[in-house]
Amino acid sequence: MGDIENIKRIEVPENVEFLTKWDGFELPKGILNKGITGCGATSVAIDDEHKTIICSPRINLIKNKVGQHKGLFGVYGDVKNDEIMAYLEKTETPKIMVTYDSMPRLAKLIDDKSDWRVVVDEYQYLLIDSGFRSDKAMALLDVVNEFGYVTYLSATPIADKYIQKMEQFKYVPYTELIWGDNVEKIDVERVVSAKPIDNAIKIVRNYQNGEFPQIGDVVSKECVIFLNSVTNISNIVRQTELPPEDVNIIVADTEENRKLVRQIKDGFDIGSIPLEGEPHKMFTFCTSTAFAGCDFYSTCASTFVISDNKKVHTSIDIATELAQIAGRQRLACNPFRKTIVFIYCI
Repeated sequence: MGDIENIKRIEVPENVEFLTKWDGFELPKGILNKGITGCGATSVAIDDEHKTIICSPRINLIKNKVGQHKGLFGVYGDVKNDEIMAYLEKTETPKIMVTYDSMPRLAKLIDDKSDWRVVVDEYQYLLIDSGFRSDKAMALLDVVNEFGYVTYLSATPIADKYIQKMEQFKYVPYTELIWGDNVEKIDVERVVSAKPIDNAIKIVRNYQNGEFPQIGDVVSKECVIFLNSVTNISNIVRQTELPPEDVNIIVADTEENRKLVRQIKDGFDIGSIPLEGEPHKMFTFCTSTAFAGCDFYSTCASTFVISDNKKVHTSIDIATELAQIAGRQRLACNPFRKTIVFIYCI
């Protein structure tokens, strides 16, 4: 992990695939580099015996986790303070997921913060989204410091050179998990293209024509395609004439995005990530709102990442996103879950 001083490295036992199965493990104070995605660190925070606030960069992630965990309470823009207070009053060990933006509001409702723990999940998005310059990012850091036990959690931590320059992290302990051979490797197939969006259109048309990827006896009749922009998604859906019943579009729920998606054709709107056991559509299109921490439960979906941005500064973001995307498909029965096709231009 570069030149950061005083790193505590912990070897994960060989028989442990998920941190929730590691007896005695708890999230440490300070930065925790999980090492891999999909290892259950957030679930540790949800299931342990402590009062816990989990700060999330994305509303979709909160909705996705709340749908999977009974008793977990989500706080974001349209959740009222009296709803939060009612939950706090009736719950012995509260477990709350809150957006970065709503954390200052939530913190004001908790008078005694001494017995609470805070997890800043996917904390690298503080840098990716705002460069640590926005008032909202600084407000979050100020608020979490009011709590005595804070974990900054990520499998793709902010680059060492940035951490060393940040006053907020100058004296924060750093823990890194070391995984052995029990961790499956991700196979990234890299494809350089002059026009990556044309490649995406070809992928869609292959599926439309019944030309599906196959591993062993399993045929991939579903695909998840990650793109840079909602406009790209709209253009691909239009050009391939996909019907709304075959398409799930997962993007940030903003007025501008709703307008773009609804303009595709009657019947189109912003969708959500299906929970385990719920039906999946053949085509799922996602922007970065779905990269961080969300769980997909398709039994056969293939994953494609399309980047048509030639700007040099996006290369760090793309590398981060690839690591995040790699852990999204959760079902072991999906043989495509450890393979990503990354199509990009240079």
